[in-house]
Amino acid sequence: MKMDYFGIIQIPKIDLYYPVFSHLSEELLKTSPCKFYGNTPDTNGNICIAGHNYDNSLFFSKISTLNNNDEIFIFAQNGKQYIYMVYEKYEVTPNDLSPILNYPKNEKLLTLVTCNNFNSNRIILRAKQKNFQ
Repeated sequence: MKMDYFGIIQIPKIDLYYPVFSHLSEELLKTSPCKFYGNTPDTNGNICIAGHNYDNSLFFSKISTLNNNDEIFIFAQNGKQYIYMVYEKYEVTPNDLSPILNYPKNEKLLTLVTCNNFNSNRIILRAKQKNFQ
């Protein structure tokens, strides 16, 4: 099984820190969050990362508690740290691909996707890149 890494995601507000695989498979998604769309943080576009909602402490179970302007850090394979600021949170049905495909093409965005375990919808968290070091 191929296990290339995209980088590391950290969200200090909810004590989240995980490696992110560079592609998505059912097996990898059981182990850690996976990037399933987008390029790299230094290019315009929408990087989409999916993570299971294991309620309370694993993967993306707490992203619904984040608010606008909360910070998300991506530590990329190129050694750079990218900072994203949350600007939007909403839910879609499982077959709604609009959060992945509909985005301003001239911005650097991060979209986190997880399940809402209460109604089977997907929780979508959107963030814009602030800067990088």
